[in-house]
Amino acid sequence: MGGKAALVLILGFSFVLGYISTNLSSIASRAQGNMSSYAASTVSHNLAISAANAGLAQLYQDTSWRGTVSQTLSGSLNGTATYSIANDAMGRPFLRSVSVAQGTDGLVRDTVEISFAANSYQSFTLFAWLTDFEGNVFWFTGDTVVGRVHSNGNLHMSGTPVFMQKVTTSGGFDPKWGTGGNDAIFKAGYETGVADIQFPTDLSQLFTGAASGGRAYTGNVEVRLNGGTAADNDGYALVYSGSTLIDSINLNAGGFNGAITSTGVVSVSGTLDGKLTIGSSTNIYITDNIVYENRNYNASDDVLGLVANNNVTVANNTANSSNCEIDGSVFARDGSYGAENYNTGSPRGVLRLTGSIVQKARGAVGTFQNGTSTLKTGYSKRYRYDDRLSDPNFRPPFYPGFYTARFAISNWWENVRIPKFY
Repeated sequence: MGGKAALVLILGFSFVLGYISTNLSSIASRAQGNMSSYAASTVSHNLAISAANAGLAQLYQDTSWRGTVSQTLSGSLNGTATYSIANDAMGRPFLRSVSVAQGTDGLVRDTVEISFAANSYQSFTLFAWLTDFEGNVFWFTGDTVVGRVHSNGNLHMSGTPVFMQKVTTSGGFDPKWGTGGNDAIFKAGYETGVADIQFPTDLSQLFTGAASGGRAYTGNVEVRLNGGTAADNDGYALVYSGSTLIDSINLNAGGFNGAITSTGVVSVSGTLDGKLTIGSSTNIYITDNIVYENRNYNASDDVLGLVANNNVTVANNTANSSNCEIDGSVFARDGSYGAENYNTGSPRGVLRLTGSIVQKARGAVGTFQNGTSTLKTGYSKRYRYDDRLSDPNFRPPFYPGFYTARFAISNWWENVRIPKFY
């Protein structure tokens, strides 16, 4: 009996060990298959992502390119990747990337699709200072600008002007930064050779708004702003033709859309309580301080635009002979912002502006003693950006804007194959 029992025991152990060995072999085989499937899926996904990024690089280099590129790779990324760029129904580019890799269960495919938003509309008030070209006017020691600065041309520097936010230019610096007289201080850096920002060809949006819901005049007029009482939203504007009062406008009245224009020269001064844009088919003259009733800019809802087809000029008069303060956004579509007779007479102190300045050609506001920061004639500058204007939805009524010819990713979708584990 003992011998038979031992034989049965040995046979039992052999069966159990054989069963375990078979299961271990099966598990090892399945693990190898799972790893192979996972590796193929990873390769396929990486191929699709790599092709999508290659397509983005292609579009970045040439936004007009449309077509298909396919490439077969070997090594760690063993498979085929194809990306194509075509226009969608709205005429915007649409990028599709497809990958193919060999897996244990056959071919593995992944897809990436990318949609774009194009040509976004931006307000010129996003810049503290913007010019199409700077002419031969220099930034000098003692000049300080808080806010974004851009020029479509070259920026001219002398000494150590200070720029608190990033400076960009489609050209460069004259002279080059850090060489021979250009020691400008860029607190947030600078970039040269960026794309131009295109100026509008007319001011039709503003003038159409003034004709339907605002005030549209002909000839030369003077606009005197009055803040009313200390309470918000009771400001008004008095409009004169010569010495004759021709209109009184409650700036916050229902039905008034905030636009005042004239076909002639417009002179402006006073205190603003409300939201207003004043436009001229020719020139605007600033004849005295123009300030907001609430000058706590973070809490104020007052906002002003001074928009001229040609020039916006600080008048050379008694009121402006000792400093001048301006709250508002200045836009000179085909002209300049500057000071009248800036290079004659005695120094007039400091020209302070809180808001933004956009002009076709840079205008001058003063001159300095050669090789020094001593004011000789006109004004020294203290320009500060109104931070509220960084919100593109906060701007003076009908204030001009521009399109940026760029594409931004609006949607990135990935169809990733999930490996089958067994």
